[in-house]
Amino acid sequence: MLSIAIRILSAILLIWLFRRLLGMFLGSARANRPKDQTGASSNHMVKDPVCGMYMDARLAVRLKTNGEDFYFCSEDCKNKYLSQSAGSAGNSASG
Repeated sequence: MLSIAIRILSAILLIWLFRRLLGMFLGSARANRPKDQTGASSNHMVKDPVCGMYMDARLAVRLKTNGEDFYFCSEDCKNKYLSQSAGSAGNSASG
């Protein structure tokens, strides 16, 4: 009976040590990860206003206009958005 108790306690101790070491390793890996440049959280999904594609905000091409953030899947979509907004601004000025 005593040997079973010792084995159970040993197993619990080994599991606890393994989890603690794993946590320390993962914690240092997280600390060394590059900072998020957009300030977005890791699960923050955004929608491209041009093509409608959803993507992680950290990976998106960002445009800040008039204090508002826009996110795009590519530079092409960003450029299309800029040309469309310039065209609509020109139409409203002439109309």
